[in-house]
Amino acid sequence: MKKPILLSILLIISVLGFSQSYLGWITSKVNFREQPSTDASIISSLKQGTQIFIVSIDTDGDFYNIIDIKTNTEGYVNKKFIKIGKLLKENEQGIFTPNGQSTSYNPEIEIFNNTKIILTLKINAETFSFSPHEKRTLTVSPGTISYRASAPNVIPNFGTETIEGNQGYTWQFYIVRR
Repeated sequence: MKKPILLSILLIISVLGFSQSYLGWITSKVNFREQPSTDASIISSLKQGTQIFIVSIDTDGDFYNIIDIKTNTEGYVNKKFIKIGKLLKENEQGIFTPNGQSTSYNPEIEIFNNTKIILTLKINAETFSFSPHEKRTLTVSPGTISYRASAPNVIPNFGTETIEGNQGYTWQFYIVRR
């Protein structure tokens, strides 16, 4: 009788998506594809030594979902051409700052790209692009969201955060050099 409960807990954990992201690099010249298939369109060819962000070590077939850090392009590469490096920690501090009540039940997030480069912001399954110094307000559903902010030559910032209804938020994207 206890096995079904344990199985249910394991299923819940896998559904919540505790996948981990890593830095890595390409081990030999390889096709960078739009989808996880050798039949998918080729975005470009990645050279040996290209630094990548591995979105998750969960594979789709034999492919990893990656971001080419240099170009900030997302796609897929066969896992046999990837060397996994440093585990990256999810941002646990949160990035969205509450700034008062909203007239809408759905939270509004004012985003400001305070850089000279294009920002890509993925919230759950939706991707947004922000021009340099662009400010825009996004409306999202309340609850826990996952996010990933990336830009060319920048290691992505990612995490999860709980966003409350009838609340406004702000976030300013800037680059920290370490």
